[in-house]
Amino acid sequence: MSNEHKVLDRGLKLTVLFTLLLAIYTILFGENNIFKYFDKVKARNELLSQVESLKSENKKLQRTIDYLQNDPFYIEKKARENLGLIKEDEEVYVLVNYKKPQTKDEEPEPSNQTKWIDKIKEKYKEFQIQ
Repeated sequence: MSNEHKVLDRGLKLTVLFTLLLAIYTILFGENNIFKYFDKVKARNELLSQVESLKSENKKLQRTIDYLQNDPFYIEKKARENLGLIKEDEEVYVLVNYKKPQTKDEEPEPSNQTKWIDKIKEKYKEFQIQ
């Protein structure tokens, strides 16, 4: 081989080596390096897993909704509870907590907090007198 051929061969080897080093550097330390890629793949897989579990939960909830909308016993129960509906042959008894109405002459009974404050005021007055 001639000198000229050796120089070209050496230059080609250096160019290939430099290109390989640059590619390795970019893969390992570049903006979109391999570590970020694997993190993104992991995050994507986790999100896909969440999507699948949410789809499954959504299907369960939809089946529950369909069941409850078409179940006559559930519909009857909710009509009784929320709307106060009864069947024609039923009687309903309503129990109410009865509270004696206050008359104008009676003062309302003070709350526990008021009683507590009054006791402190009395003790304070006794302390001042002594």
